Amino acid sequence: MNNKLITGLLGSLLICTGCGSDDADEEVVVTPPPVEVTDSVDIKDATSINLELVSFDGVSGALSFNLSDADAVAITNAQDYHITYFGFPDDSSSSTKAKAWKRWHVTTSYDCDTAAANCEGILQETEQGSYTFDATGLNWDENTAAGSVKKYKVAIQIKGAQADNDLILQPAM
Repeated sequence: MNNKLITGLLGSLLICTGCGSDDADEEVVVTPPPVEVTDSVDIKDATSINLELVSFDGVSGALSFNLSDADAVAITNAQDYHITYFGFPDDSSSSTKAKAWKRWHVTTSYDCDTAAANCEGILQETEQGSYTFDATGLNWDENTAAGSVKKYKVAIQIKGAQADNDLILQPAM
């Protein structure tokens, strides 16, 4: 009886040896970690700053602009700035002032230095590299005759740890 039992066990063992998975024949696929795509650079790491004015409303001073580096990568976390608004009279208007030939203008500036915790106006990043600026309290009639400012320009300087953008006087759109 032991012979029958041993024969049965050996038969079962042979059958089960053919069962199961073939681990030795399977290829192990190793997937590399995903490549990190850099679609933005922090302002503190930017070595160049390009500013593209998207919109500028002269009356309210509302601005929207995009920031990018030399490789057209969006710049994020911009906080420090110097923004100056310029108001001019209409070209056809005349003045009774003796120095009117100098074409008078008025200016209002907004600065932010986060190190000194002193910011005027509100700069907000709406998406990577896109910003809006609200010139709170802008009043064109404060230093001129009411309604005399007719043309508007703005100069925007964004300050980074390693670079600033070129300062360009841009007209209202």
